[in-house]
Amino acid sequence: MEAVDASFEFIQWQPSYEKHKPYEVFLPLASFNENNSKIPRSNLVFEPRSVRVHNVRGQHDVFRLDTHGFQFVCHATTVLDLKDRKAVAEQYVPEMETFLRRHLSASKAGEGVTTFCFDLRLRESIDAEEFSKRTVNLEDGFDALLPATHPHIDQSVNGAISRVRRHMGDEADRLLNGRVRVVNIWRPLAKVRSWPLALCDARTVDPNDLVTCDIVRRRYVGETYFGKYNASQKWYYLSGMDVDDIVLVKVYDSDPDVLAKHCLHASFPLGDSNGSQPPVRESIELRILVFTET
Repeated sequence: MEAVDASFEFIQWQPSYEKHKPYEVFLPLASFNENNSKIPRSNLVFEPRSVRVHNVRGQHDVFRLDTHGFQFVCHATTVLDLKDRKAVAEQYVPEMETFLRRHLSASKAGEGVTTFCFDLRLRESIDAEEFSKRTVNLEDGFDALLPATHPHIDQSVNGAISRVRRHMGDEADRLLNGRVRVVNIWRPLAKVRSWPLALCDARTVDPNDLVTCDIVRRRYVGETYFGKYNASQKWYYLSGMDVDDIVLVKVYDSDPDVLAKHCLHASFPLGDSNGSQPPVRESIELRILVFTET
């Protein structure tokens, strides 16, 4: 299996985290300065580490969501423009929820599985300096962010449960009695030449590798995991992913018997062999709550 060396920004444990939980505040700069001028926007400290990432092209079918924490699937979409808000809301999201219910159910019709898409996000690998000049609306998933270079898991255990209670209302207690999963469906908008998504085999991640972090937004405080570096971790990516290639990324799973409860993931730059500037990588991801009757 071919491999490349990639640089990721892992969280670096700080003694101060024993007293002050890691956090990051996502509020407009002006609003933050007015109300919290003496408080840093974040106390997170990251360190760059080189990691060997294996290309699974030709062997990608062996990876399974409940074993490794991720799974590659070929799935064409009927939506021609994944930046079209109306088409994504009315066609793409229902289409992918239907696919996921069928994929995760013992029934071809998806019986026994219900889903709720609570978030979407576009990303594009534009120049970092150019991006820094933009004012990004973090509440708008169509306002694209850069690829994430910090190994992370979108929701912690508490974060996932909080999401269920936030979005499912009076049904939350009943749904939490069954199997609850959070799955991220990641799809490129065109063939990936650089910044592919790297995924870590869940079986190689020690619980001590994960650091909980509060994510503070205007209307909601969530909780996520950032990953610490561990040489035992095994990382993979699928080269040349195109618009019909998706990867399912396990974010959370309440089933105590499955091997993979979640999946660390991050993107990394991948240079073109001829030295030319690769095209911008664009992607869309859906974060979906999945409830299975038991």
